[in-house]
Amino acid sequence: MDFNLQRLKLERLSRNITQEEMANALGISRNAYYKKETGRIKITVEEFSTIMNALGIPSDNAGIFFTFDVPERELIS
Repeated sequence: MDFNLQRLKLERLSRNITQEEMANALGISRNAYYKKETGRIKITVEEFSTIMNALGIPSDNAGIFFTFDVPERELIS
């Protein structure tokens, strides 16, 4: 399972939230947020929760940010 950083960026942009606003919600600099959104620095569980709140996404929809890599031999056809 991988965290989909592109989805994070698209969700933020679709809500017209700037990196600066997201950084303020997390209590970090815009540059630090940029590094998190681009995968240079990992996002903690606590930060992810804050991001979800800032985006207005309920916690039961957290799965939209993850991709599941299932080996082809295990796929049901």
